[in-house]
Amino acid sequence: MSTTLPELRLKMQRELASAREIADAATAAKRELTSQESTRVEQHMKAHSDAKLAFDVQRAKESDETIAALKAIGVDLGIGGPSEEVKATPTRKGPRAKAWAEKVTESIDRMGKAVGAPDGVKALVSGSISVPNLLDQGTPVEIDATRTTVLDLLERGNPPGERQGNEFKYVRQTARQNNAAAVADLQPKPTSTYTFGEVSDRYRVYANKTEDLPYRYLSDYSTLIEVVRTQLAEDTILAIEADVLSGDGTGEGFTGLLETSGIQAQAFTTDILTTLSRAKYKLIAQELAFDGWVLNPQDLEQLENLRENGTTGAFLFKSQAEIAARLGAPIAVTAGIPAGTALVGDFSQAQLIPVGDDELVVDTGKRTTNNSFLLMYEGRYGFRVKKPVSFVQVDLEA
Repeated sequence: MSTTLPELRLKMQRELASAREIADAATAAKRELTSQESTRVEQHMKAHSDAKLAFDVQRAKESDETIAALKAIGVDLGIGGPSEEVKATPTRKGPRAKAWAEKVTESIDRMGKAVGAPDGVKALVSGSISVPNLLDQGTPVEIDATRTTVLDLLERGNPPGERQGNEFKYVRQTARQNNAAAVADLQPKPTSTYTFGEVSDRYRVYANKTEDLPYRYLSDYSTLIEVVRTQLAEDTILAIEADVLSGDGTGEGFTGLLETSGIQAQAFTTDILTTLSRAKYKLIAQELAFDGWVLNPQDLEQLENLRENGTTGAFLFKSQAEIAARLGAPIAVTAGIPAGTALVGDFSQAQLIPVGDDELVVDTGKRTTNNSFLLMYEGRYGFRVKKPVSFVQVDLEA
């Protein structure tokens, strides 16, 4: 039974996708649902509702535990309990990112009021505050959201065991040979091969700061939200996404999925749709699960413009949802993956690991020089790929 947040989120996605597939088939055939199909749709929607209820309960429990732990060490972010209502959308410019930014801004406001000045943030002196990490941007993305990001696909990990400095280790599966079979009496039992190797890595710091900003912005609540959300949180997310996918690991960034030894490859075959299908069935043939795709915007555009007869005829797909249904899993669209390359796989086999809270630094040191201030954001994250064979890199160009 699914119990973790990633498992419950995946359960919701799969049940809703199954219900939509049945409905779309009836729509395509220009007919009403049969009684049997209606029953199946109801079963999938009930399973989705049950999973969502379990998700909300588990999320509330984890939120309460986190808030209690923060308050125990004197950090109060002013975040309500599980009853707090924050509507979620996956677009970074929507309420999800805004909710995170509001919490950060409220923390800044309390920091200013702590010095005893009536105008709060305008009395700020340089300092830093602990803020939620970027994986905690408000309520998780709802199942009926219209956009999926790479961070939505990735599983969230926890720092393993007792950390020794900035290093961490984990076990990665490098080979699997299934030799399971029926065994006759007194005959040798088959032996399957499951090969693992220990991987050593380190946590990386991702940071971003604003340019010098007019000091008066500190008295403008809505403007400060835009600064934090647009110039800090969103751009930091883009940098993490790009490295998770394509980082070469030679500098301070992650070694991304496309550069991880052991992932599978699918060469271009005939056309883009055939190639994507071959990649999907490469996993299915090995009985490997997959729960997401990553595409560059240019490649998604190419799929959206496919027609029945080459350059003429009706479009093959009416929406991105239909493309995802054909590919069999949600699609995350990002410029962090090169055009002409796609990635499909089981993203529960890759984990992004936040190390504690992130830090927002308020630097007002230049107020007496040019009446300005700046904000700097940074957080520490690890990334691990537990089973590279669960991913396929797809070449979409001949």
